[in-house]
Amino acid sequence: MARATTNAAAVPAETAAKTPNKYGFSGDTTTINLFYDGVKYKDPLFVQINGKSFLIRRGENVEIPVEVAEVIRQSLEQDGHAAQLIRGLTSKPQDMGQM
Repeated sequence: MARATTNAAAVPAETAAKTPNKYGFSGDTTTINLFYDGVKYKDPLFVQINGKSFLIRRGENVEIPVEVAEVIRQSLEQDGHAAQLIRGLTSKPQDMGQM
């Protein structure tokens, strides 16, 4: 993924970090490494925010905007909540049937 650069003399560092680009991203990036198993988790992860699409490779370090990383974090958190809810709804109480 190509990264755009700005002329540091034209824009003060404090302003550049706080001015969002046309997609609403801050310009800050982070590195992630998504799980890869070669079977179920082998395809790149698709994320789209404000009309900007990302295909994030699995099994290697990838630099992405922090906003994209936050969407991935929230998605994984919701997956965990859904799995917990499903386990609660499908588990049988221990003492049923002993009446």
